Amino acid sequence: MPRFVLLIILCLLFSSKAFADDQFSQNNPDRFKYEFARSYITALSYMREIDDRWNKNAPKKIFAHDKLKMIMASINDLALDSSDLLIIKHYLAKYLTAPNMLMRKVADMVVVATSSEIEVNHEEKSLWEKWYDLNRAGEATSFKSDEFVKSQYAMELWRKEFDKGIIQATILMTKVLISDQNKNDKGHLLAITAAQRQKLLTKLDSFGGDDLDWGLKPHQRTLESCISVIREVLEDSIWISLDEK
Repeated sequence: MPRFVLLIILCLLFSSKAFADDQFSQNNPDRFKYEFARSYITALSYMREIDDRWNKNAPKKIFAHDKLKMIMASINDLALDSSDLLIIKHYLAKYLTAPNMLMRKVADMVVVATSSEIEVNHEEKSLWEKWYDLNRAGEATSFKSDEFVKSQYAMELWRKEFDKGIIQATILMTKVLISDQNKNDKGHLLAITAAQRQKLLTKLDSFGGDDLDWGLKPHQRTLESCISVIREVLEDSIWISLDEK
């Protein structure tokens, strides 16, 4: 290969890397990152309420021997879920116009996912209300029961897809915490101080506990996945706080 051709290739490689580094710095500047992470973790705390309703305090467990009470409790819980999802949405919506483009992307993903889940909750709530009327009137036939279960299963599949969006947004949120001083997104310097890092961990522990392993694991619930992803960045010593470099 002629020397001048090799020189051109090397120049292109270095210039493309410099462009990528510059793009990362421009799209993820070190401004308000602690505040953003704090808002995000606070928003996740409302997911704890949702998670507990359908796991620790599931209507099917509490009212296992009273179908009508179980249905009414499910209707009420869906309404409460939508209220919590609306709070989560509002916590992130204010970052849709942030100067940090990565923050905007995370906020957009959460807003889209929560809005979609609220719509599904509204549809499922209507489904439960119709099922309540049928049961109360003694018209809940085997065929209608099968149709109800099929509709509910379809909604649960939609909800799982939207939950994936929350997990993906959380993974991207941890990228926001990376300092623009790294030159690219592969460095290990965070844009928060050690004290701020500890405050975020304390906030996470207040509703998430500290017994989950780092990173994503099979069969984790949505909240568990989000907590594990954030905890890995905040606790792992490979990540360096801004005031410890």
